[in-house]
Amino acid sequence: MNGNAKFFISIALALLAEAAGVFWWASHQAAQIRHNNYQIQMISRDVEKNSIFVRDWPAGKYGSGELPSDTRQDLLIEQLEKEVEKLTERVYAVESDPTQ
Repeated sequence: MNGNAKFFISIALALLAEAAGVFWWASHQAAQIRHNNYQIQMISRDVEKNSIFVRDWPAGKYGSGELPSDTRQDLLIEQLEKEVEKLTERVYAVESDPTQ
């Protein structure tokens, strides 16, 4: 083999390796795009259902628009506020009259 043949074989192998690298990179990119498209399709179903729920729930389609636990919590908070107010009054009463 002469020097030119070795040179052309080296160039051919380098180009082949580079082509393989480009092919691998393109395949990887295509797989990423397919995976992202799949995830978008799966998420879009949930987003659509959420949009319908968010639109219809306050209108009363899925209930009164207020969760029962919200009402209970509001009542409990009101009750706690009253108790805190009574305790605060007792603390200030003890501070102002040390004989108690």
